[in-house]
Amino acid sequence: MINGHSDTACMGTVISQTADRDTHHLHHEWTREESVSEKIVDAIAEYEDEDTDTLPPLENSINPAALDTVFGSTSDDACKAGCITFSYYGYTVLVQSMGQIIIKKR
Repeated sequence: MINGHSDTACMGTVISQTADRDTHHLHHEWTREESVSEKIVDAIAEYEDEDTDTLPPLENSINPAALDTVFGSTSDDACKAGCITFSYYGYTVLVQSMGQIIIKKR
């Protein structure tokens, strides 16, 4: 732990957690086959020590297909800048176009 933060590996992604474990940082590669929506649900299930099947559908908070494709690469490799914020299962989730995902317990 350095300055109240620790880094752990989860689902092939480095996650930085604050000492109070309320904020989690993940990184998503938009060019990979892995969907960002599944990564978020898997991470929250792990944080809550629950099975993903017991969590409410992500569709209740955001359109997963839109989330998975909004920042994806295009044929002209144009950079899409922006971020999306939504609430899910007691967390505020921020997804940035550069691949950073911040999941904070509310």
